[in-house]
Amino acid sequence: MPKILLIGGSDGSCGAGLFADYQTLNDLGSSANVVITSVTSQTDELFVESHTIPQRCIESQIDVGLAKNYDAIKIGMLPCLGAVKTVSEYVVGVGMKKVVLDPVFQSSSGGSLCSIEAFEEMKNMLFGKVDLLTPNLVEARLILGLKNEVQMELEEMALRCLEFGSKAVLLKGGHLDGNFCMDVFVERDNPNSTLVFKRSKLSEGTSVRGTGCRLASAITHFYAQGRELRVAVNQGIEFLQNYLKKKLEVS
Repeated sequence: MPKILLIGGSDGSCGAGLFADYQTLNDLGSSANVVITSVTSQTDELFVESHTIPQRCIESQIDVGLAKNYDAIKIGMLPCLGAVKTVSEYVVGVGMKKVVLDPVFQSSSGGSLCSIEAFEEMKNMLFGKVDLLTPNLVEARLILGLKNEVQMELEEMALRCLEFGSKAVLLKGGHLDGNFCMDVFVERDNPNSTLVFKRSKLSEGTSVRGTGCRLASAITHFYAQGRELRVAVNQGIEFLQNYLKKKLEVS
């Protein structure tokens, strides 16, 4: 049974964040410990507020688990500079080789989950230390500093995100216009072997919260089991599709 450390924010409605992460890993058969970086008050329709956990408390949560040998780390919400610094130092300190980062910036219900300063520092301090970066289109544009009028193909965006130093990037295109969803996977050591995952859109699929959290956690599970990263990504996407079909009662 893989043992995974989850780092991120809590969501009392259990639709996203650490609760979605934990449920996903439990369904797949991994065990998990958590480090809470923020407590949010939100529902599917409403975001009220987010309370950042003090840096020292984030550090102490990590400290109590230092003796445990995790097979992988999945990182989600890092709301402030202190959280980014603490998590970055921990990843380096333990020499973890299997790290998945979902660089969340805003909740599906419209709330800010990360300061601009923290997001910029994440690019400098953390992106180059992780195996897989999983931005959605909005997050990828923010990472690249693209203005609204600037258009770019998904593969080019993914490759540009790769320049920040991660081993691989999965650019999620679930909110693309049209009848299809498309995700693009690129690897630093194999830039000419892009994987494109294209599928028909599920009606109301984009209304389900926490899909990014669940996808990144599922990928982390399969990666921790020893799958190659591109295989883990494929299996994670398949898991999420099955989850959405069940959630939406689609056959």
